[in-house]
Amino acid sequence: MGRVGAKGTGGGAAPGLRLQRRRPGGACRGPRNALRAGVAALWAASAVGQAPAPADDRAAPAARAECRGGADSSAEICAVDLVTYIGWRVFDRYCAACHGADALGSAFAPSLVHRVRQIDRRAFFAALDEGYTGRFAPMRPWGEDPEVARYYDELWSYLSARANGDLPPVPLEPLR
Repeated sequence: MGRVGAKGTGGGAAPGLRLQRRRPGGACRGPRNALRAGVAALWAASAVGQAPAPADDRAAPAARAECRGGADSSAEICAVDLVTYIGWRVFDRYCAACHGADALGSAFAPSLVHRVRQIDRRAFFAALDEGYTGRFAPMRPWGEDPEVARYYDELWSYLSARANGDLPPVPLEPLR
């Protein structure tokens, strides 16, 4: 290995620093290494006779919501925690056109309020990643869109709050 900054190495960095090469399968953080770590954890737990605690894939942090409004429920506005608010914003921008502003579905997309009651977090994330084909029109894989893919947890928080009845179908604002 040559030194960075040494003559003939295309340097520009401080002399004396060593160039480190990555080994295949080395320090890369990715799904393959996460799988390896999970398998290793399962193996280690079984080696000592303990089973790992199952992750609760349905559990979402409870959404904090403070709703206020007059006698007319259409004038109601809820202030929610930031995670749920971001989930609502992403839903409103990318999902509401098909699944309805209230997430109760449309003529060509199912109710996500009812669907989230039936599936766990992992299945929800898989449907977003892989797309979905069912009796309704197919949903494209949203994992390809970085503006959606990075907000899966927030979407789950918002839709879980709607499915649990913790949040009515009204405009949201962040809690202050």
